[in-house]
Amino acid sequence: MHGHTDNYTFLTQGPIHRVILTMAVPTIISMLVTGLYNIADTFFVGKIDTQATAAVGVSFSMMFFVQAMGFFFGHGSGNYISRELGAKRHGNAIKMASTGFFSSFFFGLVILVLGEIFLTPLSLMLGSTPTILPYTESYMRLILLGAPFLTSSLTLNNQMRLQGNANFAMYGIVTGAILNVALDPLLIFTCGMGVSGAALATVIGQFVSFVILFFMTRRGENIAIHFRHFSPSWAAYKEIFYGGSPSLMRQGLACIATMSLNLAAGVYGDSAIAAMSIVGRIAMLSFAAVIGLGQGFQPVCGFWRYRLILEHRFLQAHVHKRCKHLRYQYELRLMQERCS
Repeated sequence: MHGHTDNYTFLTQGPIHRVILTMAVPTIISMLVTGLYNIADTFFVGKIDTQATAAVGVSFSMMFFVQAMGFFFGHGSGNYISRELGAKRHGNAIKMASTGFFSSFFFGLVILVLGEIFLTPLSLMLGSTPTILPYTESYMRLILLGAPFLTSSLTLNNQMRLQGNANFAMYGIVTGAILNVALDPLLIFTCGMGVSGAALATVIGQFVSFVILFFMTRRGENIAIHFRHFSPSWAAYKEIFYGGSPSLMRQGLACIATMSLNLAAGVYGDSAIAAMSIVGRIAMLSFAAVIGLGQGFQPVCGFWRYRLILEHRFLQAHVHKRCKHLRYQYELRLMQERCS
């Protein structure tokens, strides 16, 4: 709800500039807070030593891949949901919401299991040096536990945003990020867990975000998630692929780029990898406003698509009817002239 107006009316009849800002501002805030917590995370880990900072940087490329799966299912299912809500086909939207969510959670579990089994070769493939490897394994062993929660949280976040409920999505992401920052010094220094404490703080923050976002689906006009609505099919996954593959490719390329940079920087020592980690976190923060503003257009486009189709069909029907009327008048006049 936006004031006393339902989402459909607000998104399809509200002033465009107001609608886009209403959708974009919560997304920008979420991304800025996430970027700041990543920097805070790096700051606290940097107090341990250079190898710990480098290990977090190496693991960051793995997090890009986990995020890629979350964005894939979130944008894929969310784009479809937005179009169906715009067409007022709520049944299809309800099924897609649960299908996207549970598929995302399942893929997160697959990443968790495979990551834990192949932890050492995965750490080396991501760019760990022999001196960084113990830190990377300690960090990734715990951070992988949050993979199912991160993928499904990102899916829920994007689904709610594309339903026109960006505020609800913001609450879960921001709460988890703030909790992560608060837990970092407590677990790293007070509890003496070192780099494992940073990983545990991140996983706890991701789990809390997941729980809040899941319960937020039962608030307002959000579509509630239920296993009985889980409806996997080739048609559903085709829609998810069409809508989510651009995000998957973008995040996948970011994963490959980060991994390649880590491998290249490893030649110059652990300090170079640590420096790349810090610069990468700061660069992410600078993209927040631009990406958030762009994402503000997405629910508007989804809801307006069906309205524009209806208006186009109405215009076609009106023009066709008008043409028939003019043709009838022309033939009638022609007959009158012949008779006279």
